[in-house]
This record gives sequence, C-alpha cells and structure tokens, in this order.
Amino acid sequence: MVVESQRDQTISSNVRGESDLTLEVVILLIFGVFMLIFGLLLFRIHAGELPYTPDSTYGLFLALVSFQIVTMGKTPFGDLRRSWAVIILGICTAVLGMVACFVPGPLTELARILVGVMLFAGGAVLLLQLFFSEERGRAWMKISGLLQQLTIACALVYVMSIVLGLVTLLPGITTDPQTAVLLIIYGISIFYLSWCIQNVTRRYPPEETTKPARVT
Repeated sequence: MVVESQRDQTISSNVRGESDLTLEVVILLIFGVFMLIFGLLLFRIHAGELPYTPDSTYGLFLALVSFQIVTMGKTPFGDLRRSWAVIILGICTAVLGMVACFVPGPLTELARILVGVMLFAGGAVLLLQLFFSEERGRAWMKISGLLQQLTIACALVYVMSIVLGLVTLLPGITTDPQTAVLLIIYGISIFYLSWCIQNVTRRYPPEETTKPARVT
C-alpha cells in the first residue's frame, strides 16, 4: 500500500509538472503554432492548392493579441497595468479582428495596417527596451545560462517581428515562399522564447527576475 501510495504521488507530481505552464507561455505557444501553421500552409496557398483570404489571418492575429491584452495587460508595445482603458482597448481589438474574420473585404486594409504596425513598431520598441533597460537584456547577459538564452530568444523574436511587420506593411517586398520561411522561423523562435520563459519562471521566483514583455 505504501508503494502504491508513493507511486500515485509520483504520478500526480508528474502530471502537475507537465501542466504548470504559465498563461503567458500558453499564449506564446498558441502564437507559435499560428505562425508555424500559417507558414507551412502558405506554400500550398502560393501553389493554388488552398483558398486564402488575408482578412481571416489578420483577424485571428488581432483576436489573439486582444486576448493577451485583456488577460495580462501585455500589449505589442510592452506591459501595461490592466486598467479599464486597457481592457476596453483589448475588447475593441477583438471586435475588429472578429469582424475581419466574419466579413472579408471592408476591413482588409485597416486590419493589415494595424497588424503591420503592431509587428514592426512593437518589435522595435520591445527590442530597444530589451537592450537599453538595465533590468532586462543588459542585466540578463551578465548572468550565464538561462537568462542569456532568454535575452537571445527575445531578441530573435523581436527582430523577426520587425521583419514580418515590414512584409505586412509593404506587400510584395518578398515572395510567398520567402514569407513562409520567415513565418516558420518566427514560429520556432516563439517556441524557443516560451521554453526560456517557462524555465526561468521555474528556476527564479518572479520577484527575482523581470520577465520580458510579450512578443507579437
């Protein structure tokens, strides 16, 4: 009975260990899956094998961003306190994204520009914060191990955000296959960032390290 009890406790502990992902990491994983699937499907879309409406892509992206804003106060430009203004902003973003998904056409340009600005300007702002804030990249790079990897992962995600923001704002500067490769790299880099954040969260108490601003 003692052995069975210990085994049950071990199984229970393992289950808890597999499901201790933070909300931030879960949302990042969803973003990573979104970018990876979009990148893989874009090859077939380019070949004409699959139908495609950009409104749905932009709308889904905006809906994911809005979820992060409402639940955690994390915007494409950095962290904010979850005030009513921030929550309303997130809800408005979600509404815009859903309308773009449901009614393709009228909001295509607005959604495209909004997504492009979020990616480009947001990535640029977060990259500057990463390297000029004394509590983030500059401090993390002085500590070997996970925090250095976290800095690299953040920088990679932010740079890819800037690149994809330009691609979104300036259609035609890349071919569809090139964009697909960029999306796949972006998705993989988001997975890497989520892994780093989860491991840093496990190793260091929240008050001992400043977690990076949310990426998109």
